[in-house]
Amino acid sequence: MHWVTGLNVEGVAPKSIHNMHGLLSAAMKTAELLEYVSCNPCRGVPLPTVERAENDAMFLTHAEFGLLIDGMQGQYKTLAQFLVMTGARFGEATALKVADIDLLSKPPTARINKAWKRGGQSDYYIGPTKTGAGKRTLGLNPALVDLLIPLVASRPGSELLFTTASGGRVAHKAYWQNHWVPAVHAARARGLTKTPRIHDLRHTHVSWLLQDGVISLFAISRRLGHASVRTTEQVYGHLMPQALQEGADATERSIRGFQPRPPKPRRCGARAPV
Repeated sequence: MHWVTGLNVEGVAPKSIHNMHGLLSAAMKTAELLEYVSCNPCRGVPLPTVERAENDAMFLTHAEFGLLIDGMQGQYKTLAQFLVMTGARFGEATALKVADIDLLSKPPTARINKAWKRGGQSDYYIGPTKTGAGKRTLGLNPALVDLLIPLVASRPGSELLFTTASGGRVAHKAYWQNHWVPAVHAARARGLTKTPRIHDLRHTHVSWLLQDGVISLFAISRRLGHASVRTTEQVYGHLMPQALQEGADATERSIRGFQPRPPKPRRCGARAPV
């Protein structure tokens, strides 16, 4: 139970906690059957509620995100800006090497082809992306390019793009506790009414793209590394203003056959029909 509580505190998604608990519980069940342990300690452990993705997602406006990053400094601030401008997952962004960034191509790009993984002894290693579709190349906008120039200039391609002050891996737990939570508290003191998670920057990225109304759902799905467009549609379909407007317009056209015409206004002084 303490392990599950610790994962909650770290900001691990409820679905991920369920997945990890299920894997551990299956292993302990086998150990119980083989009489290596007297009982399965995972049995009966309360788990966080897994909400539907579209209900769990939180979206920030540009102004709200501005309040949030005002409380961050240096590369930690740039990491948050990278997440919101690319929609990359935290484990993907922090696994990027300098060589994965090409600022001279047209357009400049970031190659996502790996992510941090948790090993059996709670150690971390760089492995494949969450899905095969997760391997992708992202086009970078000029504002983000300007932020990344100092991080790639005169650095070996084998080094991590985002690092701690000592040059190490940016761990999710440390980033959450030491940078994210303080920034959220500072932003709330200045008027932010939401309490976003780090992963909500990925949701926010999509909401900004959809508000622009130009990029297609398929292009967004490829940018996020989703295995199918259906996944993207289930989570973000309700944010598509064009689709919402088209639905309203189609409904208006469909009811014209039975919609009663409004009564003609009577001329001034005319008698009402008896």
